[in-house]
Amino acid sequence: MKLSIKQKFIIYSLLLISICILFTLYIEVNFHNRVLTLIIFAFLSLIMLSYFLFLLVIRNHIGLILEQLSEMFSSLIDMRQEEVFSTLNDDMLSKLQFQVIKLKEILIAQNKKVKKERDDIKSLISDISHQIKTPVSNLEIYYELLKDPNISKEQKEDFIVNIKSQLRKLNFLMDSMIKMSRLESGIIKLNPKIGNLNETCLTAVKQVYQKAIIKNIKIEFIEKDNINMSYDINWTSEAIFNILDNAVKYTNINGKVVLSIEKYSIYSRIDIKDNGTGLLEEEINNIFKRFYRGENSQKEEGVGLGLYLAREIITKQNGYIKVKSIKGSGTCFSIFLLI
Repeated sequence: MKLSIKQKFIIYSLLLISICILFTLYIEVNFHNRVLTLIIFAFLSLIMLSYFLFLLVIRNHIGLILEQLSEMFSSLIDMRQEEVFSTLNDDMLSKLQFQVIKLKEILIAQNKKVKKERDDIKSLISDISHQIKTPVSNLEIYYELLKDPNISKEQKEDFIVNIKSQLRKLNFLMDSMIKMSRLESGIIKLNPKIGNLNETCLTAVKQVYQKAIIKNIKIEFIEKDNINMSYDINWTSEAIFNILDNAVKYTNINGKVVLSIEKYSIYSRIDIKDNGTGLLEEEINNIFKRFYRGENSQKEEGVGLGLYLAREIITKQNGYIKVKSIKGSGTCFSIFLLI
């Protein structure tokens, strides 16, 4: 049977008292000196009293420390910012408290990160549901209409065209979300290497050129010599294309889009300027949000992921995008990339 600390303390105390009594009796029996016996008894009693007082002080001190430790760990559990031991003391308890505070800060940061990720997932699911709901509902309507045997051939062809349009929208949405998820999760790693920024911009222009021709929009590309720098060529081209595509969408027929490059000492700047519908000041803070669609965007194709992806791509290369816009006069997107 294993004895507790309290039981051991009682046994040791009784043993000490017994030894003192026996020693006093030994002196009395062998020396027959009452004065000497009383002096020794008083001395031993004083030692025992000091011993018990010392144990009482130690017990109270340990109890206080345990109480403070309990309070410190309670503050850790409750995530409260509270100092139990003085930080001015350079002792083990203060060091332990410092480590607990650091652990608490790590846990708080982790909790915030988990909460943000959980909120992002909820927001993403809500956004995806909203984006998919409209084309799927339209497909169901057109499907029911096509089942009607009385519709004309022209109506049937119109419905088929509309179905193809909704399917293209769903396909575009899926492609965009796959790119977004791969970038956010880190599945796709950006691969910076030396490339010519003029050629990358020209690739993006070629991708959007056909859309510009349909609206008779002139795209002017102002090149800059010797723009060779390290960046992810493919993904940067994707970001530039997304912004160019956005500019063509919201530029009126017979409008103009100007793409220019400037090189500075530590970074290069790509400006994409249009004379389109422009943005309200309060819209500028929202255009890079996932699935955001402005007031003037409802008539245009898209799902609101292009600018979001563009910013993600540039940000992951330690760059950034600035926007200047005047409602009714046009918008200028400036991409800044470190050389």
